[in-house]
Amino acid sequence: MLLRTAIIFKGETALFLIKLFALVVYPLGLAICLVLTGGLCAAFRLRRLAVASVASGLIVLWIGSMPVFAEWALASLERQHPARKIADTPEADVAILLGGAIGQPLPPRVDLDLSGAADRVLHAARLYRANKIKRILVTAGNIPWLEAAQPEAELIRTLLIEWGVPATAIEIADTSRDTYENALEIKQIWRRSRFASALLVTSAAHMPRAIAVFQSAGLPVVASTTDVIVVNRSTANLPAWLPDAGALAMTTAAMKEWMAYGAYRARGYLRRHAAD
Repeated sequence: MLLRTAIIFKGETALFLIKLFALVVYPLGLAICLVLTGGLCAAFRLRRLAVASVASGLIVLWIGSMPVFAEWALASLERQHPARKIADTPEADVAILLGGAIGQPLPPRVDLDLSGAADRVLHAARLYRANKIKRILVTAGNIPWLEAAQPEAELIRTLLIEWGVPATAIEIADTSRDTYENALEIKQIWRRSRFASALLVTSAAHMPRAIAVFQSAGLPVVASTTDVIVVNRSTANLPAWLPDAGALAMTTAAMKEWMAYGAYRARGYLRRHAAD
């Protein structure tokens, strides 16, 4: 019900409600809700319901924290658009670089912070240095309720220049707050600049949703995947089946993408846009 309400509203309200809904369906949040429900059932002497609820919460938490499950969940996204070596990547007019890779230089930091997704920025710089692209379009604003020193797109531009990309080859779009708005921003620049081809640069797990949104907006992008998390490992060892905090984060990241894809489809973001 809450997700349906979020779909109706626009702007910051929808964004906030979707993120709030996600907190209670992610493994950790869902497990806490089930355990709390079990506590309430116990208080009203509903012992069977209490045991079932607490046990369900622990099972959800255990499964979501198992590396073998987490890697399967994330790999189901990452392997849809496999990463390619720079040498095997086709040439294009421009690379569209999505944000979510840089942390703000807020105190006590004295400089910007590279998140795990900073591979996106490095990958775009490497594409440029290999002459696979002529320009880089960076699209990255900030979440409204988070404190920010400056738009993330500006921070990414600074880093690209530091890594050898000329300032004249970089253009930023810094007002979008999510992947859908990224596509709308880039669509305006695309019309003005008359690009013919583009590489879409983002993390492997994010690529299925991102490329679907951009292609639905009428942008002929080709996936240039980076930031691959899941690697081939043996599942025959005991640690792969034991709870792990890192695995819980991976499961949560996979669920975030699945839920966001579903929400985008429900809101009509993945339908072909008419020319306007």
